[in-house]
This record gives sequence, structure tokens and C-alpha cells, in this order.
Amino acid sequence: MRPIVAILALSIWVANSALAQDAGNPPLVGVLRSNSTDNIAGASFSTNYRNALAALGYEIGRNLRLDVRLAEGHVERFPALADALVRNGVNVIVTFGEPATRAAQRATSTIPIVAMADDLVGAGLIASLARPGGNTTGVSLLSIELDAKRIEILKQILPAGRRFGLLNDPNTSLPTGLRALAETARIVGVELQTADVHGPADFPAAFAAFRAGGVEAVNMLSSPMLTNFRQELGELILRYKLPTICQFSEMAVEAGCLASYGFRVPDAHALVAAFTIKMLKGARADETPAQQPAKLELVVNLKTARALGIEVPLAILIRADEVIE
Repeated sequence: MRPIVAILALSIWVANSALAQDAGNPPLVGVLRSNSTDNIAGASFSTNYRNALAALGYEIGRNLRLDVRLAEGHVERFPALADALVRNGVNVIVTFGEPATRAAQRATSTIPIVAMADDLVGAGLIASLARPGGNTTGVSLLSIELDAKRIEILKQILPAGRRFGLLNDPNTSLPTGLRALAETARIVGVELQTADVHGPADFPAAFAAFRAGGVEAVNMLSSPMLTNFRQELGELILRYKLPTICQFSEMAVEAGCLASYGFRVPDAHALVAAFTIKMLKGARADETPAQQPAKLELVVNLKTARALGIEVPLAILIRADEVIE
């Protein structure tokens, strides 16, 4: 029987002079994520985060321990998972997405929280980028602006398109973001059809609704849950032959998205690792400015374009930072 909550705990005890409270007790970092143990996004994070920590001199199992708690696409599990991390005595909690961060904030007001979310300020998770306040800081992804920008790019790829779908995770979307999307759609001359999804079980019905509604292309809005289950979404994109623009380049490379526009995931995970070490070294979350990844990139997958019967305009290919043949 599959357990209600999947828990991946990696704990090996060895000495470390820089961060260990004592020679046999390296500090413990708790991680809250929405994906499942067999999901490719989990492996991607693990590799990126471990590499970034190693570059800073810290290795899991040598001078640092991880306690990773996975919600498996069920955001309602986050409060119990966050409480478990607090009970386990973690020194820092790393969270991905608004639901995970809110759960951690409810669980503790003293343990530092390093959050990566779509809009830390807009969601009310921190007071400001410069002075976060409370016990939370981290990486804010400018998702409101980028979600709207992806509508513009999708229209440039499909200039004749008149009806676009929005695949939306209501647990992370903000009213300001949806208003920005509606205004961008009005400017470029497309109608929008929104499908809300709370987890992988909702994906097939959303794509069926797009098909029934005459949607010609899809903007997959920013969401850790959608990113984490990109393999399942990629299968639906190709099955329904719906050109889709996504948040991260990994989704164009791995998940059948026609294009992506946003930050590079390894860059964001490297920032999360840097914040983790700062907190372990005694920095105060309320006084540590939150950051945004510096580089944006446009990726176009021509293999997907051919599978969907789409001819990507030359202007987009010239502009792209990466073209996947």
C-alpha cells in the first residue's frame, strides 16, 4: 500500500568544522516539495541543489543532512509535512511554491525559511525584496510579468491564433497575475479559456476542455506543481497536439513544450543553495534581501514543432537563446 505521505530522508552523520553544531551532528535542512519520488523534477532539483551546495563546500552526507518531504501533488498535505520537519529539529526549511511556504510559516516563526515561489511579495509571503521581515527570504520568480509575456510570445509564434488556453494552478495564481494576462490577451487580440488544475488527476480533463473549447495553443502558467509533473503534461500536449509555452527551459527540453520563456532552473536552485548556507551560518531571514535569477532565456523546440505541424517564424528562431533540433 502506497503511504499517504512520501518521505525521502537522507541522513549520514560525519564531522564538519564549518557548520556542524558538534563533530557528530551536521546541520539538518528540511525541504518541502510538491512532486513525487519517481518524478523527474525531483531528480533535477536533487542534482542542481547538491551541485550548488558542493560548489559552496557542503556535501550531503558529509557536513550536511537533508530531510525531504514530498506532497505528491496534494497541497493539503503540506501542513502535516511542515509540522514533521519542525518536530525533527531542522535548522532551515527550504520550500517551493506558495502552499509549501505558507505551511512552513504556520509551522514555525523561528526556523529560517528559504522559499522559491512565483511572487514572494505579491503573495504576501515576505514584506519586500529588500527587507523580507519575518523568518522567510529566498527567490522570487517574477511570474506575473513572465506569464503575461508568454502570451505575447505565443501570439508571435502563432500569429493567426485567436483562442488560447491557460493551464492554471489556483493554489499559486494571484488575481493581479490573471488580470495582467487578460490585459495582455486583449492587446494582442486573443480570447482566453482557463482550466484550473489542483493536481495530476485534473490534467486530462483540462486538455479535453481545451479541445472542446476550440483552444489553439496553451500557456502553462507558473506553478511548482505543473513544473514537477511536466512529464505527464508533455504526454497530453502531444496527444492533443496543442502548442504550449511553458515556464522553464527544462519543460521545452523534456516535456513536449513548443517553447519556454523564463529563468533557468539550475540558476534558481543555485540561489536557493546560497540562501540555505547563509541561514545556516547565522544570517537573519528578515534582514537578508530576497533575490530574482538574473538571466531570462527563450527556448524553442523544433522537434516538438514538427510533431505538432507548427512552423516557427524565423524572427522567433533568431531571437531564441536555444533552438532544439
